[in-house]
Amino acid sequence: MTIHLDCYGASGEVGRSAFLLQTDKKVLLDYGVKIFDKTGQPQFPLEGINPDFAVISHAHLDHSGFVPALYKGNKRLRWYATPPTVEFCELLWADSMKIMGPQLPYQDSHLNKALKDWTPVMYGQTLHTGDTKITLSDAGHISGAAIVNIEHGGKTICYTGDLKMEETCMHRGARPVEDVDTLIIECTYAFRDHPPRAEVEKQVMDEVRATVKEGGTMLFPSFSLGRTQELLSLVRKHEPRVPIYVDGMGRKITDIYMKHPKYLKDPNFFKKAVRSATMVRGPNDKREAVQTPGVIISSAGMLSGGPILNYLFNVNQDSRVVFTGYCIEGTNGWKLQKDGYITVDERDLEVDLPVEYFDLSAHAGRADLLNFIKWANPGRIVLVHGDETERFATELRDDFGYDAVAPKTGERLEL
Repeated sequence: MTIHLDCYGASGEVGRSAFLLQTDKKVLLDYGVKIFDKTGQPQFPLEGINPDFAVISHAHLDHSGFVPALYKGNKRLRWYATPPTVEFCELLWADSMKIMGPQLPYQDSHLNKALKDWTPVMYGQTLHTGDTKITLSDAGHISGAAIVNIEHGGKTICYTGDLKMEETCMHRGARPVEDVDTLIIECTYAFRDHPPRAEVEKQVMDEVRATVKEGGTMLFPSFSLGRTQELLSLVRKHEPRVPIYVDGMGRKITDIYMKHPKYLKDPNFFKKAVRSATMVRGPNDKREAVQTPGVIISSAGMLSGGPILNYLFNVNQDSRVVFTGYCIEGTNGWKLQKDGYITVDERDLEVDLPVEYFDLSAHAGRADLLNFIKWANPGRIVLVHGDETERFATELRDDFGYDAVAPKTGERLEL
C-alpha cells in the first residue's frame, strides 16, 4: 500500500496544523485553528476529513483547537495524546468557545463528545493499530508535547509537532531521532536563531531587579500555557524573594502542570516556585499586586484580552512591560511594541511605560532544526508550520542535498 500525506493546514503558514497520514490506517496528525490572522478572523483547516483516529502532538490551539469539529453529527472518533494534553485542551477549547463563540463551527456538545473519546498515551509507549505502530517522545516544547513516530511496512515517519531542543527552566529539551524515511518537521524559525538561553535569562533578571529596586512592577504579558510557568520558574530560579503574582488562565494551567510532575525537568523546584507565588483570585490580590514592587505574570501574551490590560493602566510609573514571546502583526502586543498604544473597544489608548522584548521562544531555532534534520538523516523532508517553507526547502535541496518539499494546503504527497 502506498503511504501518502494529505496537508489540511500549516502548509506555508504558521497555525492550523492538520495532516492526514495514510498507512493501512488513516491517521490524523493534529487538527488546529489559526486564531490570529491578518484578516482579523480565525482560520480553520480543511474539513471533510474521515480519519480512523487522531494523534494530537500538544494542546496549543493551533494544533488541537479544531478537534471538536470532528464530532459534528454522530461521529465517534478515538484520539490519542498525553495526559497533560487532554486537560489543557479541555480548558483551552472551552475558553476559545467563549472568545470566538459563533465563529467556531462546533458547539459544546461536540467538545464534550471529544473529551469522552480520548485515550492516554505516555512517552515511550507504543500504540499498535493494524500494521501501524505509533510512539510518542518528549518534544521539549510544553508539558506533554510529543514528537510522533510512526512505523509501517518497514518505513519510519516522524512528525515533530512543535519542538524545542535547548533546555529551559521547565523542560530538558527534545532528543533527536535517527534514520527516518520521512521527517515532517516544523520550521517556524528556519531562518533565525534564538540567543543563548543563559544570556537572555540574565537580561530578563537585570530588568526585574532594576524595576523592583526603583519601586515598580515588572509586567509580563504571557501565554497561559507554557510561558507563564517558564517565567515563574525563571524569576524564582534567580530571585528567591521577589514577590510574584500570577493572574489569568495561567493559574489553572499551572495547577495541571503540578498534577503531572513526570513531564517536568525539576518538579520539586517548580512546586516550591508555585507555592512561593501569589495566585491572584480577587480584587484584594489585584490591588496588592499593583501596590507591591515585584513581578506580575498575566494573560494574554499578545494583549488580546485578559487581566493584563487592566494592569497596564494601574501599575505605577516606575514599572516596565516585558514581552518574551512573538506577537502577530496587528495584535495589541505588536502595536504596543511598535507604536506605544493598544486598542480596547475600538479606542486607541497610549501606554506610558517602557516596553522591552526578550526572546524566550519554546521553538527550535535554525541551528537546532538543522541539527535535528542531520540526526534524523531522512530520505525525505516535509517542511510545515513556517512562513518560509519553500525558501527553506530550496536551501535544503541546493546546499545540503536533501529531498525536501514544502507542500501547500490541500496538497497530497506520496511518501
